[in-house]
Amino acid sequence: MVNLREYLPEETFEGFDERLLKGICSSSDNKLVGIPFYLYVSALFSNTKLLAKYDKRIPKTWDELMETSKIIYDEEKKLNHTIVRYNGLINDTSGSMTVFEFINSFRDSNESPHPYINSKTTEEALKKLKEMKDEIGEDIFKGTDMDGFMYLYLPDDVLFVNYNYNPHNPIFKATALPGNKEGVSGSIVIGHNLGINKYISEEKKRAAAEFLKFVASKETQKKFIAKDDFVGGLTSLYDDDEVCRMLDCEIIKDAYPFSFMNNDLKHYADDTYHEKYREGLFKYIYGNEPLSTVLKKVEDVTKIYTLQMGTDDSVVGLIILIVCFIFLAFILFSLVFVFIKKFEKKFDFLTKEMWVITVLGSVMILSSIFTLYDSVENYKCQLKVALINVGFVLSISPSIHRLITNFPNNNKASLWVDKNKFLFILVVMIFSVGLNGILATTTYNARDITMTDERHYEKCYMNNTFGRVIYYLIQIYNFFLILMSLCLIFLEWNLEVTKLDVKYLATALFMDSLSLILIIIMDSIKFKDYIMYNSLLAISIMIFAVFNHIFSYLIRILPIFGNDSGHEDSRKILGKVSNSGVSDSKRITSFNQTTSRDHTATVSTTSSTDSIVAGITKKIMNYHNQTVASSTNSSIH
Repeated sequence: MVNLREYLPEETFEGFDERLLKGICSSSDNKLVGIPFYLYVSALFSNTKLLAKYDKRIPKTWDELMETSKIIYDEEKKLNHTIVRYNGLINDTSGSMTVFEFINSFRDSNESPHPYINSKTTEEALKKLKEMKDEIGEDIFKGTDMDGFMYLYLPDDVLFVNYNYNPHNPIFKATALPGNKEGVSGSIVIGHNLGINKYISEEKKRAAAEFLKFVASKETQKKFIAKDDFVGGLTSLYDDDEVCRMLDCEIIKDAYPFSFMNNDLKHYADDTYHEKYREGLFKYIYGNEPLSTVLKKVEDVTKIYTLQMGTDDSVVGLIILIVCFIFLAFILFSLVFVFIKKFEKKFDFLTKEMWVITVLGSVMILSSIFTLYDSVENYKCQLKVALINVGFVLSISPSIHRLITNFPNNNKASLWVDKNKFLFILVVMIFSVGLNGILATTTYNARDITMTDERHYEKCYMNNTFGRVIYYLIQIYNFFLILMSLCLIFLEWNLEVTKLDVKYLATALFMDSLSLILIIIMDSIKFKDYIMYNSLLAISIMIFAVFNHIFSYLIRILPIFGNDSGHEDSRKILGKVSNSGVSDSKRITSFNQTTSRDHTATVSTTSSTDSIVAGITKKIMNYHNQTVASSTNSSIH
């Protein structure tokens, strides 16, 4: 349908209640696509003849209606006349609206919102409805729409009828539905709207707009709507004395401001939604199923289960949140070790500012967990992907910089990287941020997942080929950086100055690879439980961030990292072996001769191996000195 505000002058809508237009005439994106031609307003039709006979007024509350109907029913029965006390208009095909409006009548005021389905107010309303069914409903409490309509013309047999406001027998008086307390009505408004098809020609759209202007005018509404005893959509009419002589304006005023039955059609078509809503509540009204169980099942018809910071549905969300904050504090607090003089040599692999960048990358990865909470939105899906991937690239880019500057053979590239470390990191980040920026131009959808117990949850889903291509390009870029880093680590594995650094960095990269693969798998699997999905995804992100932080940074202050004198110790050991020469070998041989006759063969061959031992020792020493020299040159530039 077209947006009518683009085809009709603004004065056309004067006299229409804006809440009415928004409630029943607007699309989900808030475009006005219809004008209410006339309205169905749920009303209570009271038999004034029977009420006058027993000096009773039209009831203002449900308790008063029950009391009045019992009295008149008993008195009429004494006269051998059985009447229908109350036609509740609840049946297997159309009872959902009646139940909805009954719950609506238990609001605190007409301005209050409709009670939440799993609230104390709803419980109170349904208990009262079941009580009315048991005490005054008879079998006719399950009457059909046609029964309700026919009763409007059977004044001798019916006391109260619940039906939409329509032309009726004058013996009946129409009023807004009663409430739990006087002055509050449960009446619901349904609009019969006129709109314009957006697929017709522009000429026909303009012609249709002229007709809608005619329909919306006050003169037309008075002549064709109010005159025939229908409620028109132009609400300003009901302050007109002439109109109020033609129909009961009080029903409009008592039901105002209007309430609407806004259906959540996210999971089901309209008919299916009403069927599930109705069947669920009827298990209590007409059956023996506990009310709390029934309300929980009806809530599940429309509710989207999400990870919550509270404990209403599950404590898992709160536990994950607490653990996440603990890890964040742990990661941020550990940054102080870089600035403690005692640990300076432990962290000489990178400069202080580079360590800060590395740690902030881990913080970004961990922070992506917060996007898992509450409803699934496009911006949250985009932010989760960006925090994980940009955070990862940010955490490893300083180490890549150091690996390139340590490259054994100096070249223009390594020298440029060494002199422009922040520019290098910026270049590395531009690719990651750029790809994520391109991904942000696409849209993630909230994919509905039905769990095994028919509850629902949502997860991010990229229903766009271009978006999926960009997402996988981001992952390819991540693994390219990992592969490049591992190649550099392999080439620099024996550099004495950084041998422990590269080993732990290799471990960190291995864990990062597994974590990235695990997160990709988590997003592709269709879990049948929202707690399991969100928990496993949150744990995967925690493993990613925490292990990345431990193996790339924190392990340096742990005892397993070793001491700073290991390099010097290795030189001393090799030096002693080299200086001992052949004489040491002979002393060993002499010792073997005196300790055992079985060592004769060894003694006879030792003299021939002395030169071999000395040669091997010299080769080891030469290789060691070359390694140290190469490491020293790398650390200097």
